[in-house]
Amino acid sequence: MRLENITSPLTEAQVKADRELVTQIQANLRGLGLYPGGKFIDGDFGSRSRSAVKQFCDFLGLPFPVYDRIFAQNLLNCKCLPEVLSNSNNEQVYQKLLAIGRATRLSSNEDAAFLHRGIQNSKYLAEINQYPQCLAVKHEISFLPSNYVAYPNVGVIPHIDTQSLGFLDNQITEACVCLGKLVNGQMQTRWLGKNARSKRQFWSVTKIIPLVNTVCEANRKFPDIDIETCYITNSNYLFIDLALDVVTYRHKIASSNGVAAMLKMFQTPYNLENWLKKITGNQNLEFRSGYGESPFLTQPKLIDRNTGRVLLTAAGTSLEVDKNYVSAYDLTRLMSMLAWHLHLHQNARLPGGQWHSLSNLVQVLGHDRARYIEVAIETLGLEKAVTSPVIISKLGNGYSQTRNQNEITYVGYVQFLDTRSPTHNPGDQWRSLAITLRGVTNPGSWVELDARMAASVTEIIRRVVTENIV
Repeated sequence: MRLENITSPLTEAQVKADRELVTQIQANLRGLGLYPGGKFIDGDFGSRSRSAVKQFCDFLGLPFPVYDRIFAQNLLNCKCLPEVLSNSNNEQVYQKLLAIGRATRLSSNEDAAFLHRGIQNSKYLAEINQYPQCLAVKHEISFLPSNYVAYPNVGVIPHIDTQSLGFLDNQITEACVCLGKLVNGQMQTRWLGKNARSKRQFWSVTKIIPLVNTVCEANRKFPDIDIETCYITNSNYLFIDLALDVVTYRHKIASSNGVAAMLKMFQTPYNLENWLKKITGNQNLEFRSGYGESPFLTQPKLIDRNTGRVLLTAAGTSLEVDKNYVSAYDLTRLMSMLAWHLHLHQNARLPGGQWHSLSNLVQVLGHDRARYIEVAIETLGLEKAVTSPVIISKLGNGYSQTRNQNEITYVGYVQFLDTRSPTHNPGDQWRSLAITLRGVTNPGSWVELDARMAASVTEIIRRVVTENIV
């Protein structure tokens, strides 16, 4: 049975016995911020589900436990509970997510429930193919706040507000957020940071750099080539499949570390480093190392399947050791340039980048295992109020023996229309931001740091949608 089919009251025993109905109830409660997502959408009506139903009924003044047509219609039609959003302060959210993380660990031995949640059960999995179209739409704002300025040209470092992220916990040691609004077809931005330009190890997050570089370099030399039709050396190794191995860690062809290191072989280490410096303007970064494994192929060639043309070949040099140190700003800059490509003037775009190829990379990054942005939308009860979403990201984590600490890193981009807004202008409903975070903690369980990262992303998005950060 489904909620739509309830015409007469059901007993709680009848509800519990119907896994399809319970799954639908859980999914709707998740959308209102009352029930966790991921593995908890399981059709099992336990104490967590019952408590969420009671909360929902209490908010709407419905009798509990009464599973009748009125209950079903309210659950289906309710788009947002203002109380959930208004009560979602940073520490409360952290404690809530920490409890979910600990429960996940007990049930599945997963130390980082949100970092490694995966895309397989995500409601946004079906949306990924639409991401390029969503990113192409121009949602013009009716009034631009005075603290927004035009997106900077390539190589120009923007002013970064160092005060507005003061609410972040001490465990979040570096952060950079770029907020975007469209005016006259051009992106206007506001940059926020916490140690945003400090040079740090960002682990596997930096794998977006060789991915973007490979696509841009191929199109710089051959603008009409679509990266979707390209393969590496052997016709079985499609570039897109290898890129998915990098982002998802699925190991369909090779390991994430091995493929990312291989993509770095198309440039000399210094040329790739200088390419990134030229784009972000940050001359202090280092980016000349691999990822702890040998390259999947040391002499790769990027070949267009349609024409047989060789687009890129290996530079013939070796990678260095322990030379991947960039900033949160660098990563936010690169992610925002990818997502906003169509809304940037020519001098601000990724050099050589063509949307017909970059859009494929957008879809690849939609499959990232880390679901911090998705968890934020769920936790804030915004899932039903959000339309036309785009969520792309890349995770990173590791234990630093030198620093003797666990570290989680994350770069992401999200945009959506917030239909709670009373305005009828989509531009005023449009929320768009790129974000990079680095969190650290003492060695031990990853659960606490994972929850802190998820809570921090949640708080940033909460402040954006409530216009506490404009």
